[in-house]
Amino acid sequence: MIISKKPGRYLPLLTSLFATLLLSACDNSSNGHSSNMNMHRAQQTAHRVEVVAVEHRPVFLTQTISGTLEAVRKIRLYNEESGRITKLPYYEGDRVKKGTLLVQLDNALIKTDVAKARASREQAELDLSRLKKLLPKKISTEEEVARARTEVDLAIAEEKRQLTRLKRTSIKAPIDGLITKRLYEPGDMLPPQSQILTIIDPSALRLKASLAERWLPLVKKGQPVTLRIDALGDKKFEAKVVRIHPTINASTHKGIIEILLSPVPKGATVGQFARAKIDLTATDRLIIPVHTIHYEPEGAYVYRIIKNDKGDTVAEKVFFEQGQQFASEAEILSGLNAGDQIVSRGFLGLRPGKKVEIAHVDNSAVQQADTAQKQP
Repeated sequence: MIISKKPGRYLPLLTSLFATLLLSACDNSSNGHSSNMNMHRAQQTAHRVEVVAVEHRPVFLTQTISGTLEAVRKIRLYNEESGRITKLPYYEGDRVKKGTLLVQLDNALIKTDVAKARASREQAELDLSRLKKLLPKKISTEEEVARARTEVDLAIAEEKRQLTRLKRTSIKAPIDGLITKRLYEPGDMLPPQSQILTIIDPSALRLKASLAERWLPLVKKGQPVTLRIDALGDKKFEAKVVRIHPTINASTHKGIIEILLSPVPKGATVGQFARAKIDLTATDRLIIPVHTIHYEPEGAYVYRIIKNDKGDTVAEKVFFEQGQQFASEAEILSGLNAGDQIVSRGFLGLRPGKKVEIAHVDNSAVQQADTAQKQP
């Protein structure tokens, strides 16, 4: 190591190096102090959230149900007497008036039976008259007269039976209607109880559609419904609920409601696909927005705003029992009360016990909840 004999030439350099190290140490000390202050400030900063109030109020929901249109009155015509068809003048699509002859069966043999029964009845009446005349002369007895009277009654009954059979060989339209089905042709032999025609009343159509069992209690008989028929475009038609079936399908858990379309719009007919929008109202339900709800294996929970022992506003995690969901709102069965403030925005980084600052409160919801609690 070589030491210079002129130490004065390195003194300025050493002085500069010492000053640099001193400034660096000051800067590090200053940065550390600033970092500690920032951490302390971060710990003191409240988490900003927005809240909504749990409230009691009616909730509304629109459900769309669909199905095919069918006639309210649909009559299947059967024969009660066997025979050959001699007349069957109407086809599918034909409109007929009440009382119009639709089916005529060959009735020649039955007419013979009617004539025979009529002759038997006339003979029985003559026999009874003769015996009545002989009774005062003691030529006939009371027993013979009674027997003859019975024979007359039997003959009258048989004549009526044959006349009824004859009448049933002619089938007439029971209503003003439209023929929708024809199953036989003239000349066909009909066994007893065979369906020949189907006739409907086209002046009233209905839609029978399925609705989930949880919504059925909210449907009221007579309530209006907006109905659309796909074949008729976007036109809306007014209809109403006329019947709610009392049973639920065990496999689908749906019930049936009937919607009446009367008067029937032009172009609407049986078999067309239709959609109906039905408005449902559930009164006095305790609800919160669906987006405020979180889920864990233990169940559904929300963050509720409370005051802790120190008087600070903090968030707490509250599990509750959830009921039905109405569109964007969910029903509360237990665990929360009307007026509770629930965090609706600001979930990121939020945890139970964390101090919060409320950035926005839905005051209208709070007022509605207070009003609902005051109402009887």
